[in-house]
Amino acid sequence: MLSRHSLGIGIAVVVLLAQTGTPARADVVTDWNATVSELPIAAPPVMARIMASMHGAIYDAVNSIDARNEAYRFAVQAPAGASKEAAAAAAAHGVLAGMIPPQRAAFDAALQVSLGKIPDGQAKSDGIAVGKAVAEKMLAWRATDGFAKPTADKPGKGPGVWQRTPPAMAPGALPGLGAVTPFILKSADQFPAKGRFVLGSPEFARELNEVRTLGARNSMIRTSEQTAVAIYWSVNELPILNAAARAASQTKGLSVNENARLFALLNMAGADAAIVVFKVKYEKNAWRPVTAIRDGGAGIAPDPSWEPLLVTPPHPEYPSAHCILTGAALQVMRDYFGSDQIAFQYAAPAPFGALRKFTSLSQIEKEVEDSRVWGGIHFRSSDEEATELGRKIGAYAFASSMRQR
Repeated sequence: MLSRHSLGIGIAVVVLLAQTGTPARADVVTDWNATVSELPIAAPPVMARIMASMHGAIYDAVNSIDARNEAYRFAVQAPAGASKEAAAAAAAHGVLAGMIPPQRAAFDAALQVSLGKIPDGQAKSDGIAVGKAVAEKMLAWRATDGFAKPTADKPGKGPGVWQRTPPAMAPGALPGLGAVTPFILKSADQFPAKGRFVLGSPEFARELNEVRTLGARNSMIRTSEQTAVAIYWSVNELPILNAAARAASQTKGLSVNENARLFALLNMAGADAAIVVFKVKYEKNAWRPVTAIRDGGAGIAPDPSWEPLLVTPPHPEYPSAHCILTGAALQVMRDYFGSDQIAFQYAAPAPFGALRKFTSLSQIEKEVEDSRVWGGIHFRSSDEEATELGRKIGAYAFASSMRQR
């Protein structure tokens, strides 16, 4: 069984405050977003698919009742006066209960809380019916997206080629994810990744030396702050990114319709970024730093005792999944709000790290890039190119789907 760190991820708890220190204002959309963000789902790509499905259903349910934007995929007939809050709650519950059946009791309880805030009557009943109808359509579509199709990894041998990594030597995670149907992209090949650096080149030597010195478990030059950043971002990044969106929503006072659109775009872009990155990962099949440093080759003197600060995730190195999901989600926020300046704070529980504060989206992107190098699990160009690719996916999602009328 994989540990939480074996995928470079963990379970996080949100501490979200307004800049004044007052409690965050929430609505039905952000309530359900927080509910999913707190689920013990280890792998970000798995969470991304669930969050994208849920928020897509919420969006179409709300928009079916109050059509301020283009439909995403499942517009349904809604009686006049139907409650969009009830529709959003029922849509979220239906998708989550269908995708994560063992958690059904918790989702039932969350639904009762949501519906308890809405007066009983025809509007409430009609809204619930709309939400259920959209959820059923979303579940039927994603049941055929290829996510459950069995696929094997392809570890290799020799310089530059991905091999299963210590300590678990686990099979590659999610090798078939790249063939899953995207949420918004036309295909996983829509935005090609750049080529890898040439083994033995000066660029390769420079990046290898950086991760060997800064990313080693016993590094003598990595600072305590760099260590803290690496450990902080070893958790699942999606709860943090969604917390940033909730903070921005609170600051801007977004409506239910606006939140439905924001969180659908953000999480669908993230899910599509996960599909793209895993397709590229298993096509390129690039070795991790721990393999390059321990085994040597391509002009590298082997260092069999080298260990990274973090446990290497069990899938190929290029590009970085953390960085592409971050780039995609934050580009949606950048386009939605028309600014890079989004301030929020987030606390991950011990031992992952204390409260960290952010003043811009680009600060987050840079910190995630640095963290993967300082953790000893990625080469820098893999991080930077993944962020750039993620931004392209996020920009495309924002410009092409759920557009305002």
